[in-house]
Amino acid sequence: MADTVREYCTSRGALGVLILLYSDPQRFTDLAELLHISDSTLTYRLAEARDLGLVTPEIDEQETSVGDQYRLSERGARIVKKLDQLGVTHAYRTMLDMHQQVEDGRSDLDEWLDQEETKRKLARCSDQDPYVDPFGEDVTGYSE
Repeated sequence: MADTVREYCTSRGALGVLILLYSDPQRFTDLAELLHISDSTLTYRLAEARDLGLVTPEIDEQETSVGDQYRLSERGARIVKKLDQLGVTHAYRTMLDMHQQVEDGRSDLDEWLDQEETKRKLARCSDQDPYVDPFGEDVTGYSE
């Protein structure tokens, strides 16, 4: 657990938590999806940020319990403003966008690799047995 704001800011996912909470409160599940960190890591980052006064959980006034959303505190906002001045906020958001682009491209590649015509063309690109690697394992999915 981070004992200082400095330690916190060097922890995996910490800057992302602060940056994503800067504009609006966020749900735990939305943060986890956007940050691409495990739920346990996010749980630690949110607990640390809360303990350091960087974020506050939203309270459901009807149930008097902690809701599933977190809001950046004034202290946390001050850090993000500095990150913004340093260009880190823009870079981090760009990195998240690029990560999503890579995931979308990977999905498109999977679809392309599943096409029979692609499997045939890839199988013809080898001087060896077109369907297996040197260990005898199918590499194209065509021989299935």
